[in-house]
Amino acid sequence: VSQLMFGFHFTPSVRIFLGAAAGLSAGFILPPMATAFLSVHHGFNLYNVGFTAGMVGTLFVSLFKSHGFIVATRVLWSTGKNALLAPACALFFASLAVLGVMLGASFREDLNSLWKNTGRLLADFVDLYDFPATLVNMGLTGLIPTAYLWLIGGDFNGPTVGGLLTIAGFSAMGKTPFNIVPIMAGVALGGLTKDWSLTHPPVQLAALFGTTLAPIAGEFGWAAGVLAGYVHSSVTLYVGVLHAGFNLYNNGFAGGLVAAVLVPLIETFRRRERRR
Repeated sequence: VSQLMFGFHFTPSVRIFLGAAAGLSAGFILPPMATAFLSVHHGFNLYNVGFTAGMVGTLFVSLFKSHGFIVATRVLWSTGKNALLAPACALFFASLAVLGVMLGASFREDLNSLWKNTGRLLADFVDLYDFPATLVNMGLTGLIPTAYLWLIGGDFNGPTVGGLLTIAGFSAMGKTPFNIVPIMAGVALGGLTKDWSLTHPPVQLAALFGTTLAPIAGEFGWAAGVLAGYVHSSVTLYVGVLHAGFNLYNNGFAGGLVAAVLVPLIETFRRRERRR
């Protein structure tokens, strides 16, 4: 929508019409497509709409390029905000955990049950385990990537804080400390073997938003989670060329592709192991 309204040199009336038409058409086709695409990754990609939006973005980019319209991309990445944002994030997530403890005397039993959930879609933790346990889970799960960013010398800015808040938000529907750590470990492992550093901006985002694959670790174990994170760290860096930035949830798109490929393979090997 923004590309059509502000990125091309049409008259204002044409740009408004095209932007509105693109927004309405995308909004119209996304819900049924998201429902259908859930079966592609079998609920192992928490950012299912991001996966769907990547498909829609690829469709629009193909239409634009085939008609001669060039879509320019750029990276805007701020630094130097760690002293302010890192403590603020840590305090916010810690307060969620403390609030959960204060609200529920029996949160420990619910929390233990919550942490045994694989996180596969759809898992509404508030409905399944009540609000206090969910708040504690959100707080603790948010503190882990906050500490990770600080330890690797990453940047606390709009994209990364957005990633931290997304992890906390989805900790009410799939993510736990136990299923996000293997994914992040897989991304970190990629920093030892691949041609980039952990502080490279897209890799920082991959470690955060790559936790969309947390259900793989929850369902199949740590080794599968590390593998998923390792593969995801490569896919997310290069799959963006398909939608040229038209999909803001690039990691959701990449996560859907990774889950669609890895999950059937992991399930096949697991069935063979059970037969032995």
